Amino acid sequence: MHQETIKTSHENISMSTNSLNQNTKFDNQSFISSRKIENITKEQQHRRTTIYLSNVHPKSADYFQPTSTIISSSSTRPSTIHVNELHKTEDDNGKIELTTLNNHFENYLNQIKILANRNINLRHEIANILQTYMSPMEEEKQNDNKNSCSLEIEFNNLRQQLNHELRKLIKIQTRLQRADYDKKYYKNKVRLFSKSDQYQIIQQQLDAYVYELNLLKEQYEKQEQNLISYKRQYNEYIMKLIEYTNEYNKIIYERIQSENSLHTLNEQLLFEREYNKKCQQEFEQFEKIQYDINNEFNKTEFKKILEKIRQDFQNYNEIQLSELELYYKTKLDLIQINFRENENEYENENENHSEEIKQLKEQNQSLQNKLKQLENEFHHIDEQYQQQYDLSYDEYYHLDIQISELESLILYSQT
Repeated sequence: MHQETIKTSHENISMSTNSLNQNTKFDNQSFISSRKIENITKEQQHRRTTIYLSNVHPKSADYFQPTSTIISSSSTRPSTIHVNELHKTEDDNGKIELTTLNNHFENYLNQIKILANRNINLRHEIANILQTYMSPMEEEKQNDNKNSCSLEIEFNNLRQQLNHELRKLIKIQTRLQRADYDKKYYKNKVRLFSKSDQYQIIQQQLDAYVYELNLLKEQYEKQEQNLISYKRQYNEYIMKLIEYTNEYNKIIYERIQSENSLHTLNEQLLFEREYNKKCQQEFEQFEKIQYDINNEFNKTEFKKILEKIRQDFQNYNEIQLSELELYYKTKLDLIQINFRENENEYENENENHSEEIKQLKEQNQSLQNKLKQLENEFHHIDEQYQQQYDLSYDEYYHLDIQISELESLILYSQT
């Protein structure tokens, strides 16, 4: 019976801890640290050893047996010796099994320590990675941490309460197991000593322990109800935390999109500025070139036209002079011969010469008019280029206004 109670107690403890861990799904670091687990297990081992490894239990029937009954009857001595031998063998077997169980439990604790250390190392690595890759988002995290500080405080308080309730529950379980063991133990003692005088004392003690066991069961049920309520609150806070994390991820995604769009707008703005500068430079160069070309073209054309006019006029004058010289020579000869006779003819010739001079003057006037027309055309072309320049300057001014508006929008989006 002693061995069976030891096995059942250890199995009940392991099953209760496993069920609690499966239901609540706590981490080793989030709710109960490895040191706390070690302290609890050490306390449980100490209690078990104090309960189960004592050779003479303080609540056993041998402890309460008076000396008169041991000395008086010689017939009960062999039965008590036999019972003592049975208890010794059971205690020895229980000690052996307890040592094996303790060894298994130590191995289990060592594995838990190793896993906890690995978990700590992994969390440190994750924290380092987050610090390296999420450094530009630390300000937002600080703002979010300020907002979620109250929730974390409540969450930590619930954790502490849950840990406290778990400790109470484990203590109550150990006390229940101890009470069950004492109940079974005293039932066996009652069977062995039913004919003795101590039956009434043991019966009274058993009633007291049954009453204590019922009280412990009531406390256990209350603790279970409290733990269920804390589990519900914990699940609610976990759902809230998941919602806040999703909102935080959405905010991060929107900020990344805004930063990308801002970057593209900055690049587009720089490109537009460079393009406008190049267009302005090209326009200025083109304007200078056009102005120079027009000036040179007009100058060269006017020079050519004037030179042609001068050459034509000179050639015409030379031809006229040569003809006139020949004509005058002939005429002078004729005049000298027939001066008196051809006086009227000479007058007619003078009139013809005057008409030719008039024609030359008219040609000169027409050339001057053509020159004025060319000047007017030059002014008209210059005005057209000036209008084009004004239009391009207006476009440049509107583009500059649009760029300033885009810069203000970008600054507003950054703030």
